[in-house]
Amino acid sequence: MESSRSIILVVDAGSSSVRCTSYALLASRSGRAEESPIRAMEGMNHSVPMTSVSPNTGYIHIHEVLDAIDLCIDEVLRLLRQTFADETYNITALGFSTFVMNLVGVDEFGQPLGDEATMSYACNRADVLEACSRIKRALSADTKQSLYQQTGAPLHPAYALPQLLAFYDEKNFSNSHFVEKVHQWKSISSICLSRWTGQKHTTIGISYSEASWTGLLNFNSCTWNFEAMELLEKSCSLDVLPPLSDYDITTNGMSQHNYDGSINCYWSRWPEIRQCKFFLGIGDGAAANIGSKCGPISSCDDNKRRIAVTIGTSAAARLCLPLEIDTSNHSNIVVPFGLFCYRIDKSTLLLGGALTDGGSIIDWARSLFNLQSTESFAECLEEVSTMYDDRCNSSSLGLVMAPFFGGERSTGFRVGAECCISGITRETTPVHIVYACLESVVLRLSAILKLLTGVCSNGEHILVCSGNALERNQLWRQMLADCCGIDLVVDSDSNEGTSRGVALLVAKNLYNVCSFEEHLVVLHESVPDLSAAINWNKASLRQESLIQSVSSTWGGNGT
Repeated sequence: MESSRSIILVVDAGSSSVRCTSYALLASRSGRAEESPIRAMEGMNHSVPMTSVSPNTGYIHIHEVLDAIDLCIDEVLRLLRQTFADETYNITALGFSTFVMNLVGVDEFGQPLGDEATMSYACNRADVLEACSRIKRALSADTKQSLYQQTGAPLHPAYALPQLLAFYDEKNFSNSHFVEKVHQWKSISSICLSRWTGQKHTTIGISYSEASWTGLLNFNSCTWNFEAMELLEKSCSLDVLPPLSDYDITTNGMSQHNYDGSINCYWSRWPEIRQCKFFLGIGDGAAANIGSKCGPISSCDDNKRRIAVTIGTSAAARLCLPLEIDTSNHSNIVVPFGLFCYRIDKSTLLLGGALTDGGSIIDWARSLFNLQSTESFAECLEEVSTMYDDRCNSSSLGLVMAPFFGGERSTGFRVGAECCISGITRETTPVHIVYACLESVVLRLSAILKLLTGVCSNGEHILVCSGNALERNQLWRQMLADCCGIDLVVDSDSNEGTSRGVALLVAKNLYNVCSFEEHLVVLHESVPDLSAAINWNKASLRQESLIQSVSSTWGGNGT
């Protein structure tokens, strides 16, 4: 074993689990493609499965999440002490990723007020749907488009603007006791850093990355968007939003005492990280792109532009674009409707689209049809695979599904969207339903990818996949490749891509390099069957027709 080692700890607070992972920081790297500056330390990690966010309400179980984060760090430090008892090791830095969007209301002492004073991407509550519709009705088409191009986010319940409007609504008596107590809105990561370091909560800000996912940040200038804040009708001022900075504006070490003079309990609890650098949080989607080797410099070996495609609980397709902060508010980026555009850091944007429901659709089907066991689900997938092969070689039509259990984000952003399955007959079986679930997510991702490849139309593309639901399902990968007509690969480092991305961003700062180029090391490849394109085009038209037909019945009128 090495006599001395530097370590990066990464906390990944996801919607379905909280995890802490150790990465060895390797000797100084130049950023060349054949070198990686970090290596995951086998066995030096711990995770806690949990439901961090309540579906539909979008409320964050904030105290449970904070406790799980502390527990994960406790356990990883215990493992490090046990494994390297006789060796010197130095925890150089701690990086952080979180599900986004997340905002938590805290009191004047920086303490979270409770679940009902939280906001997240998963919100689909009636009061927020109504607030969103109210904003849309009040604004002209030009004003809505201007906001979209400034913030990179449409007017939608998944973002902070309608959620804040509903929270501060005088008619909303359910949370009136919280309104006066909110001293500031914080991200999960900034709350943790304040607790751990002993600093006053108002001195620790939110990163451009996490702020961008709120839909309130001007992604060009990296400032809170004045026009968006004006829509809150003075019920919520800039004073309650945290200060902004890049993720690499670090807090150096812990204090033995908290800002108010009390003892900082983490000083004795975690002596190994007393002197480390604490980095602000990165949005999980941004970190996943970097960790999947789909950063702003990502075509070093094959001259193909890499697009990261993830299916976990949710689903997304994203690519990175270089763009420095421009305080003149002029942008060379035009965001196509249907996509988002967020900041990763001061020099990089993330362009893409997301689905609230990805792997969660399959989880629903497995629960509904009692397919929870590995064997029963594998048997079902075998039948689905046979059905897929038959469909590719025939003109037969199956079910049509709009996979919007948790509402619609990309590409329509229709308020109040709901799941719908059309074509069910007496002959419909669980296999047909599972097939429709897989197909429907593929079609929505394909719609996102058409927009992305349209923005970056020069040259070829390759899809780099991640997320347990996609990595473990070869049929799903093949369906996506066939539908999009683009090669799809699983990289050897795709596992835990989010935490890996955070570790790379931290290493980039520690080594003071612009970026790390990395070769893809392909474990699995799915080459599109071009003969399937005609059937996939028909399926896409049928799904779009279904969505258009039923959208008028949705609670937000599908707008």
